[in-house]
Amino acid sequence: MRTITRTALVLAGTAALVGTMALPASAAPTDTTETTVLVDSGTIDIVTPVDATSSLITAGSSATISLPGIVVTDSRAGTASWSASVHMTPLTGEIVDNVLAPTSADYLAEAAVTSGEPAMAPVASVSVLEATDDERKVAVQTATTVVGNNTATWDATLTVVTPEQVLADTYTATLTHSVL
Repeated sequence: MRTITRTALVLAGTAALVGTMALPASAAPTDTTETTVLVDSGTIDIVTPVDATSSLITAGSSATISLPGIVVTDSRAGTASWSASVHMTPLTGEIVDNVLAPTSADYLAEAAVTSGEPAMAPVASVSVLEATDDERKVAVQTATTVVGNNTATWDATLTVVTPEQVLADTYTATLTHSVL
């Protein structure tokens, strides 16, 4: 019986040693596939408030108009910088021939809240008094360094100072934001 037990132990030990020995590796056949990822270039867009109205003012005072939530969405997936600009049409009254020639009209953009990687230039108050058409627009936000898709959102204030000689009326102008 002892011989059978010893033989069984020797066989079991030999099997354990053979199982732990490294066997020569056999190479599996391989092949490669070239893969391509296409990243589409999108657009750059700007969204602004639909309308904005000042409170009632008197001649010779200033009207402050809030412009909340202006958004530039740059989906071009590139590195080209962009600039948001404004221009304002003349303030015309509801009464025919009434035109408000403001003493000043200043646009102040707050610092933009961004996503992605646009590095924004510092903002400053700019006069839109002479920016009356697309040829004379003024920059209000500029992304100087861009990497991929990005957005910038800001609030702005338009302050219009009226002259003492202005006639009572409701004056309207169009403030146009553009991005390029």
